[in-house]
Amino acid sequence: MTTTSETRPVGLGSVPPVSMNVLVLCLGLLGMFALTLKDLLFSAQANIWMMDEHSHGPIMLALALWLMHQRWSEFEGSTDGTAPGTWVAWVMFAIAIVFYAPGRALNIIYFEVFAFIPMMIGVVAMVGGFPLINKLKFPLFFLVFMVPIPGFVVEPISQFVKLHISIVTAEILWYFGYPIGHTGVVLSIGQYQLLVADACAGMRTLFMLEAMGIFYLNVVRHTSLLRNVVLGILIVPISFVANMTRVLFLALLTYHFGDEVGQGFLHGFAGIVLFVIALVLTIATDGLLRLIAKRVSGRNDEGVSA
Repeated sequence: MTTTSETRPVGLGSVPPVSMNVLVLCLGLLGMFALTLKDLLFSAQANIWMMDEHSHGPIMLALALWLMHQRWSEFEGSTDGTAPGTWVAWVMFAIAIVFYAPGRALNIIYFEVFAFIPMMIGVVAMVGGFPLINKLKFPLFFLVFMVPIPGFVVEPISQFVKLHISIVTAEILWYFGYPIGHTGVVLSIGQYQLLVADACAGMRTLFMLEAMGIFYLNVVRHTSLLRNVVLGILIVPISFVANMTRVLFLALLTYHFGDEVGQGFLHGFAGIVLFVIALVLTIATDGLLRLIAKRVSGRNDEGVSA
């Protein structure tokens, strides 16, 4: 008499199965946010994700869900709702309702969107308990970056960032002989005036670039905590440089080719340039940190062998 053990394949394209009861409950809870998602994208009052300063929201959500699927497909623990820590689900659901109910009733979209995070943690806990939460902790954390930031929180910081980007841009172009000056966040170059807006260089843009940098750190999966922390901190000045480069690019376009060119297609294209610059600088900084780490490690090895 022989016995066979049944194994389930787990790979990049498969997610461990869950019990039908848990699946139905999770789908129902996720369905609560269908109206919120509709408002974010299509509502005339709250279509925040359609605004330039919040347009990163759906990108952040898509990246978080993609990474969640990837990590979940690697999970080999129990997903039938019997794992330790499933009780956390009810605590998370209660927290989600505390934010969702007043957010929906009073049309506070920030509360509604934030409620999705504890709800999603609750769904994960309901399925796989503490082991699955631990496996998915980063994509669950990354959901924070999809939440729109209230204006009263970021406006003071945005004003500070925009002012200093304006100052640095004016100083650089003045050094190269361009007739430029600035009054606050307004650049005057030749006969043209350019307003350094939030979408170009505000806190929301820096927030988005920081999110992409953190995502990069997690995807490459460095084992060195010090290297992760240093690169995470350096993403802030990298974001500043990328934003400043975009403003420089637009100022030069406007001066040489006119306001229509500076505010036309190339204005939007400059946004793509912004992300390319930030990505290149992040990868270059990461490579430099790797080189420094190797040299330090080599010197330490030489010291030990001596």
